[in-house]
Amino acid sequence: MHRAKIAIAFILAVIVAVAGVSIIHSLFVQGNLAGLGVAMPLGLRLETILKDFSGLALPLGAVIAAALGFGFLIASFLKRRLIALAWIAYPLAGATAVGAALLLMKAAMDITPIAGARTTPGLLLMAAAGALGGLIFARLRPKSG
Repeated sequence: MHRAKIAIAFILAVIVAVAGVSIIHSLFVQGNLAGLGVAMPLGLRLETILKDFSGLALPLGAVIAAALGFGFLIASFLKRRLIALAWIAYPLAGATAVGAALLLMKAAMDITPIAGARTTPGLLLMAAAGALGGLIFARLRPKSG
């Protein structure tokens, strides 16, 4: 049961982080299009957000899951040694993991495949989505783990 609770907390953290990154990506692209004079009515904006999420969910989900898994393992190790920072270990790991994953994709592909991460504000907002995923994990995981 302990492992099942950890798995559920992790899956929910990944879903939250992926949804956050995907929404931020969509909003940055939509903002750029609107800046070019493209009409972006609310219905189209919402439809685009849903289509972006459905298209990004699996590939981005795999990247985010790997990054968060690695980050949460490190956080689990460090929070036992840095007691004063234990309360922020998982959100910090989530932010760092998502930011690092996006930067590593740019380094590996010589392009940032997630358009919203091409700017510093976009990258920081996406890292914040990772922090939110880390917060979800911290709140839902069994406290002994």
